[in-house]
Formats: sequence, C-alpha cells, structure tokens
Amino acid sequence: MKLFAHSTKDIYLIILALFEVALLVYSSVSYGHLPSSMTLGCGAVLVFLICTNFQCTAHNFLHNPFFISNRLNHVFSIINTLGIGVPQSLYRVHHLHHHKYNNDAKDPVTGTTKDRTSTYRYARKPGQEEHIISYAFLGFFRSSFSFMLQEANKRGLIGLVVVETCALGFFVVLLFVLNWKGVLYFFLPVWYLGQCAAQAENYLEHHGAIPGNRLTDSVSCYNTFYNAIWFNNGYHQEHHYRPQVHWTMIPAVQSLMHPASERRIVCGTHWFNFNPPPRHMYVRHTTSHGQTTGSAQFLAVCRRSKWSKYVTNAPRLALLAMAGSRAACKISSACSHALRYRKFRRN
Repeated sequence: MKLFAHSTKDIYLIILALFEVALLVYSSVSYGHLPSSMTLGCGAVLVFLICTNFQCTAHNFLHNPFFISNRLNHVFSIINTLGIGVPQSLYRVHHLHHHKYNNDAKDPVTGTTKDRTSTYRYARKPGQEEHIISYAFLGFFRSSFSFMLQEANKRGLIGLVVVETCALGFFVVLLFVLNWKGVLYFFLPVWYLGQCAAQAENYLEHHGAIPGNRLTDSVSCYNTFYNAIWFNNGYHQEHHYRPQVHWTMIPAVQSLMHPASERRIVCGTHWFNFNPPPRHMYVRHTTSHGQTTGSAQFLAVCRRSKWSKYVTNAPRLALLAMAGSRAACKISSACSHALRYRKFRRN
C-alpha cells in the first residue's frame, strides 16, 4: 500500500520533526538535572531544529502534504504543531499569503506592503528594507492572528486549527506540571529564539533581491552541503517561481531562472547573505547576445507561453513588437500632451 503522496524521502522530514519534539520534551523535563553545558547545547540544537522545521518540514508539508491519507496528514499537522510552537494550519495560511505577494515593496499610494511579512513593510525609508535585528526579534509579535484565523476559516481549516491549538496547550501544561522551571527557563526562551531564527532566515531569503518580479524577488544559493542538510532550501527563487514543485524536484526549475548577473545569488548559505550589491547592478544588464535585460525577460516569458513557437523561431520579430509597443506609448503620450496644450490655448 502506497503511503506517501509525493516521495518516500519525506520520511527524513518526519523523523527530524519527531526527533525535535522528543528532544524538546527531554530537555524541558530534565532541566535542572543536567549539566549547564549540556542544557545550553540542547538549547542551541533546538533553536536550530525549530528554524529547520519552519524552513523545511513545516514548509514542505504545507505545500505538498506528505501522505495520501488526509487523516495521516492531520495527525502529522498536530504533531508538528508541538515542534514549531504554533498551529501548523495557521502557519500554512500565513506562508501562502507570503507567496501571494512575494515580499513586495511599499506601494507609493498606500504606503505599505501587501505581504504582511515583507522585509520592506516596517522600513523607515521607502525603497529600503528593515534591519534584520528588528525584523527577526519583532516579527512574531507583528503577526496578525485574527487575519490568519479568518483565512483559515475561508479555507475550511478552522476545525483543525482548534485541535492543533488544544494539543499545543495540553503539551505546554503537561510540561509545566512535570517541570515548571524547565518551561519558564528553557522551553519558552528556546521557543522564542527558534521563532527569531526562522524570521531571520526568511529575511535572508529575500534580502537584496529585486521585488516585483517572480524571477528576481528571492535569493538562491547552490551550495551542495547546505541543500543536502536543508532539503534544497537554497533553491529559493526557484521555489517562489514554482512553489508547487516538490523539494526533491526543485533543482530542475533552475533552468528557468535568469542568469546570475540578473538576480541575487549568494555563496554558501542564506546565513551569509549580508551586504548585497546595489540593485542597479542587476538591472539594465546587457546579455552576451546584445539584448537588454528587459528584452531577455520578454523573450523568456514568451518562450514559456502558447506563442513560444513564434518567438523561438523569430526573436527579432518579438523584439520588434516590444519596440513597437514602446514607440506606441511614446506617440500616445505625445498626442495626449498636444491635446492638453490645445485645450489650454483655447481657454
């Protein structure tokens, strides 16, 4: 009988989540009975595992539920809630909202972003991102749980959210009864720092990218070791472009991406994505064929459309059409100014 909906490799993510919950229980209950060095070591590992859960396990599960059976998916959703410390279903609607607007910049009219988790949303200056420190440490408290509950209700997930919330509450109360000091001095600090680490990772996955374009709004890194231990999380631009693709297949989407000179790519891991170059380094870049970035993007989009056979066979015709549209805009603008001037003269 087939158990997994997409790939048997999802078992690694499940094992990782179960190990995290087990270590969390052991460390919290054993607090005060373990050497300080071991307690600190367990805390550091758990912060990393919570962040890993958000970025890998919970993340991949919400896009591609692991099991064929909905009951098994619901059971795992409840179990993983204990690992990330928030209802998995609320995280699902929260994250899908992020994918809907893809870390957009502030709208000049509204003065804010549509993406509630955008790195630009709380920035002081237009066109600049917020600092990673405030983004990471304040991100959880900025979450609108009322908005997430409304979205969960629209998607028919409110019942599962209630069950997950009750399970999480019972879990924390049980730990408190077993060792209240472990909850106050270990569990809560580790949980909060894990949330901060996940927020920081989300920031670094978009820091320095070019918003407003599904092919440039995220940051990728192709280090083999990083993608091995974090389940191809480095292919982040690819993931935002094709979020429904399973993590085992996402490297294949790299062939659809822009060249490295036209988007943000970092060496090593996202954790080293600091001090990105100015955005003008990516735009108006001339390709080896003498076409501008805009032309190359136009052709890339057309090649993936139903008109691909015409564009592929006649790229000059495509460029001519684009140039013609620009000329038409200029002519239209000139006519508009002329009409306005004529009305002004009549008055």
